[in-house]
Formats: sequence, structure tokens, C-alpha cells
Amino acid sequence: MGRFRGGYSSYRGRRTVTDILKWIAIVLGVLVVLLVGVLVFGQDYLVFTDNGLQWRTPLASGEQKEQTQEQQDVNVVIQPPAGSQDTQEEPPAGSQTSQEMKAQELPVSAVVDGTAQGLLEQAGANALILEMKDSQGQLGWSSQLPLAVQDGVTSSQAGVNEALQTWNQGEIYTIAKVCCFRDNTMPYQHNSMALRANYGNWRDEQKLRWMNPDSQEAVDYLAGLCGELAQLGFDELVLECPAFPTQGNLEAIQTDGSYASGAFATAVEHFLAQVEQAVEPYGTVLSLQVTRDQVEQQGAVSGLTGAVLEQYAQRVWVEENAVSQLLESGEDASARLQIVQLQTNDQGTWNALGLLPGT
Repeated sequence: MGRFRGGYSSYRGRRTVTDILKWIAIVLGVLVVLLVGVLVFGQDYLVFTDNGLQWRTPLASGEQKEQTQEQQDVNVVIQPPAGSQDTQEEPPAGSQTSQEMKAQELPVSAVVDGTAQGLLEQAGANALILEMKDSQGQLGWSSQLPLAVQDGVTSSQAGVNEALQTWNQGEIYTIAKVCCFRDNTMPYQHNSMALRANYGNWRDEQKLRWMNPDSQEAVDYLAGLCGELAQLGFDELVLECPAFPTQGNLEAIQTDGSYASGAFATAVEHFLAQVEQAVEPYGTVLSLQVTRDQVEQQGAVSGLTGAVLEQYAQRVWVEENAVSQLLESGEDASARLQIVQLQTNDQGTWNALGLLPGT
């Protein structure tokens, strides 16, 4: 039996299908409202991923934004391949700096008899000058060139070549002095190689004959001698009288070849190019001696112009009293040229002051 409250019964009867549908509609409506709210107000936290739609909380979303921002702020730097950067390397500690050269001339016999080292030490010298061809045309070594052997100018000193090779393998910087076209023997033996005058072979102020720089036979002979010296291991060749003469009765020279055309520098260039080719395989320094007359005339008579010096002379050996004239004349036009100050001592041999090449 039902219970009564205030005259009304608590029994309300059975729920109908209509009531159930009404409740379902209400629930669905609430869900729709919630879904719309989520879509409207929570779209910042909905993320489409490979795994489908995911909900990211504000904290997780903020962390993701920071990570994305950090990735976007990365600077990409493309480094060049190793070794391709233009870097200026500092010279290593203890690297060699320019070293002064004090050279002393000694006879070739000092190398052969073993006294050269002691004589250099007594003179306080760190470089040796050897006269390997003098103005008479005599050679300080045993040459294999047919002309030298035929005319008897090659050295007959026993073991001279072996002694020179052994010495040149040592630590002392060694210079071969070569008197080129001033040669009192070859023009006498071979007139075709000589500078000629109406009276025969032309002679300079010291009554010495000269080979003609226009003569290809003379050029071949001298270049061959220089090649042999380079092969013997000399560090440097200094060519003395490497051009046309500047002293003596020049007007007596027959006016043919360069004396007819005036192309003295062309003949000198041809000669020096052939010598350069002969010594190049051995890395020998090629230097030229310049006289006071050649400096003052600036190559007009000798053919030894500033352009020739610049192209072929790695060093210029100049007489002590002509250094200032050389500097003033502009003959040292190239900054790469080194000037060696040449002195003549009481014995007529050379002393020289300068820098050692390559230091």
C-alpha cells in the first residue's frame, strides 16, 4: 500500500517512452553544447597528429611552442672543407730570419788541400767565393766541353772535381765567379767567336780579348760551362763581364751585329736566357756583377739594362763605389733583387757583403 504525504500519494505511475526519449534528447543536447564549446574555445589545444586528433593541455602546448621556436631560431653555418679557409699562418717559432753574408774569395786549391774551412774561420766569413773562370779563359775545374779540352783551358789539378763536389755538399755557402765574354784565349783560338777590329781581335783597356756576345758559339760555350758548375753543386754563380764591353777603344770594334743595330740588350737577354736554362735543373742562384760604367750608362753600351737585371738577376753584385749610383739610377727596379756590395782586397780577390739567399 502506498504512503500518503499531505494528502497526496507518492506514486506517480510508470514512465512512458516519451519520458525516456525526452531524457535522451536532453543528454544529447548537453553533449552537443559541450562539443561546440570545445571546438570554439579549445581549438588551440586540439592537435592533428599521425595518431589522430589529440588534446594538448595548455602546459604541454606551451612547451611544444617553445621547442618549435627554438628549432626556428637555429642558425645554419656552412663550413668550407678543411684546408680551404684563407688563414694567414704565423711563421713557426724559431724560423730562420735574414742572415748576413760575409764572403771571402780563396783559390780553388784551398778546397782541394783542405785548408778552406780554416781560412774562412780566420777571416770571419760564412761564404766562399771561388774563381772558376778567369779573364784569361782558364778554368778552375776539369771541364768536359770539347772546346775547353781542345784549347787546353781546363784544370789539370788531380781530384779537383771530386773535391769541389764534396765541399759543395757541406754547410758553407759557395759561389762560383765566372768571367764570361772577357776571355783572352778563346778569341785567339777561334776568331769566329771574337769581337773584331780592323787590326784583328779587339782588345780592351787591359789588352785582353773578348768573345762576341753576338756569337752563338760563344753563348753555347759559356752556357755549357755554367751548366757544369751548377752540376758540381755550387750554390750561386756570379757572372762577371756578362755583356758587351764598356771600356777601351770601343770605336775600333767592327760595326756589325749588335754594333750595327744597337740591339745590345737583345743579345744579352738571349745569352742569359740560355744560361738560366742550363742552371735551372740544379736550383742554382744566378747573379750578375755590375760595374760602375754599366750603372752610369744604364746599359746603353753594354746591353745590361735595368729590365735585363730585373728579369735574369736574382742578385746584383756591384762594386762598392757604385752602390749609390745603382740605387739612384733605378737599375734595381725590382724589389726582389738583392744587392751584394763587392770589395776588392790587396790581393785582387773579392770580398762581399750582403744577405744569404733564401734566409
